[in-house]
Amino acid sequence: MANTRTATELVVTKFLKQYYREYVRRSRFTRYTGMDHNNVIVIKEGRKKIEIPLVTRLKGDGTSGSKTLRGNGEAIGNYGQELAPSYKRHAVEFDKEELEKPAIDLMRAARPLLLDWSMEKTRDDVIKAMAAMHDGTAYREIAAVTEAQADLWAAQNDDRILFGSALANSSGDHSADLAKVDTTNDTLDRGIVGLAKRMAKNANPHIRPIRIGEDEEWYVMFVDSYAFRDLKTDMATEHASAMQRGKSNPIYKEGDLVYDSVIIREIPEIGELVTNTNGTLSTINLLTGGASSARVAPCFFCGAQALGYGLGQRPKIIVDKLYDYGFQPGVAVELKHDIKKTFFDDNPSETSSQHVQNGMVTVYVAAAVDS
Repeated sequence: MANTRTATELVVTKFLKQYYREYVRRSRFTRYTGMDHNNVIVIKEGRKKIEIPLVTRLKGDGTSGSKTLRGNGEAIGNYGQELAPSYKRHAVEFDKEELEKPAIDLMRAARPLLLDWSMEKTRDDVIKAMAAMHDGTAYREIAAVTEAQADLWAAQNDDRILFGSALANSSGDHSADLAKVDTTNDTLDRGIVGLAKRMAKNANPHIRPIRIGEDEEWYVMFVDSYAFRDLKTDMATEHASAMQRGKSNPIYKEGDLVYDSVIIREIPEIGELVTNTNGTLSTINLLTGGASSARVAPCFFCGAQALGYGLGQRPKIIVDKLYDYGFQPGVAVELKHDIKKTFFDDNPSETSSQHVQNGMVTVYVAAAVDS
């Protein structure tokens, strides 16, 4: 009797589908990412240049009664955020001993490493996009920003940047305003979360919340571990008095915090922006730039369309058994994307104009490391 044997091609296809499902599921940004404009991170697919359309709300009064509407309409403020996906690749290589195993075994051996790398690459690109600045002339990642360019960004976004706990701390001088953030008044607490929410609602163009159902409106705030620690401490009494008893209480359980329809999510790797492990921050000093050399942590208070995700190609596993006459096989992962913070240009026809963050309030808080 002949037993049925599964074709290798089917096994490989199943493996690749499983790989991509896990890649998507395990990202800490997944639940806020999607194709719809109601997401924090908006995905649009395309192999080359992609435009994320951004439009402002209508603010006019319209007409009433028998007054003629024609000629009294309102122009829509609109702008497109351009994304240009590029390839991101990495590989795990083997010697001839591994060549004796079938391709699926090579993929199984390399899978955890390649999965972790591709997820971490995407996560790091999201974080760098959140911290990016636009000085009115060019989009710049924080590692490439000069102090003068940071000042221009701060001046153009004064209604959506919060230094510590007071609006008055913002003057348009980025380093001077960072130096006002102190460890006494400016650690992350409910007051700062509430102030950031009011800034989002009052910003012009305003920062749209994420709508759930007909009348629920939410924002999401991404913070590093030390800022999250400070907020959790500030909310400890509230959790003890107003939340459920037992192990599911946020006092005991790791997870998101919720306050005033704002979800506060811990992303430990945001701290790498402070310690400079994501790039050489030669001019933007977050590590000791606060008052009395305080460590300053950036927090990203997001509404809808805060980031654009140009997806050129989903992660793809490639097996190479031909290199060096078949002596050195390898397994690689290949993906293609471009992730950027969305900026609204108030006058796209000009070379230099005001660019404001479309869906985000950047909040700087004092967040000391554990001693």
